[in-house]
Amino acid sequence: MLVFFSISGGLYSCQGQEIKKSKPNKKVPPMIEKFDFDDYNKRMKDNPLGNSYLKKDGTKVFINGIVGEPSLYEYLPTPSFLTVYKKYYANGNLKLKETYIGENVKIGISQYYDEKGNLIKEVNEDKKFGKIKPQQVLEFLQEKGYINLKTGKGRVDEDGLPVFELDFYEEKGRKIWYITIRKGKPNNDPSNFPDKGEPSAYIPIIYVMDGETGKVKIEGAEDKKTSGVYKTYEGKDYTREEWEEFEQKQFEAYARKHNISIAKNDKKDTHGFTSRFLLDE
Repeated sequence: MLVFFSISGGLYSCQGQEIKKSKPNKKVPPMIEKFDFDDYNKRMKDNPLGNSYLKKDGTKVFINGIVGEPSLYEYLPTPSFLTVYKKYYANGNLKLKETYIGENVKIGISQYYDEKGNLIKEVNEDKKFGKIKPQQVLEFLQEKGYINLKTGKGRVDEDGLPVFELDFYEEKGRKIWYITIRKGKPNNDPSNFPDKGEPSAYIPIIYVMDGETGKVKIEGAEDKKTSGVYKTYEGKDYTREEWEEFEQKQFEAYARKHNISIAKNDKKDTHGFTSRFLLDE
């Protein structure tokens, strides 16, 4: 038994020495993503619509073109609302990779490469957002009934067109989301019809969301106070702004006639003045 253990120990020792002498594995360089020209040409040969296809995981791929620098869009599988945009150099190596919510707003990490496939820049797109992140915007759209985050319903309509579009801006120090519902409401107002051509069937609705507080208003809704007929008096139509100005002048005239003193810069509430006094004259 002693001999056995001695020999076994010697074998273990030799094996250990061999392991120590073995060279460490070299780092495997990252795979360079390349555009597959052969696959593209084969697809186009077999099918004129080969520039659009479905991956096994459900990702929809649309190849934008291969003249010069190829590019493509990858619409991630349901229920995702994200799209990955990739552009390649003429040699097929990946040039950039960006992730979008909608068509205009970049999110996540954008990556940029040189022609040899080396990563030269990364940008954290999420840093630009305020307290209201893309997820909160999607939740707002779900609350309004435009989309369903569990099923992915609402990404495109029955015609295959986007239901909504997003834009994000920083304006005068404020972070603002613009949420456009492309088919917001039926266009049945003749004032919206063009002089020539067929009028559009729908008018977009644009929600403007504060990127910090989440407060929302509908673009154009505030204009209703200063546009359209607010009141009609003696056959003349007035917008709200025009009516308030008219009412102020009538109040001042009434005050002078009845010796009512109006101090300079004295802010009197003249709302409803005409209905109370003007018709009594």
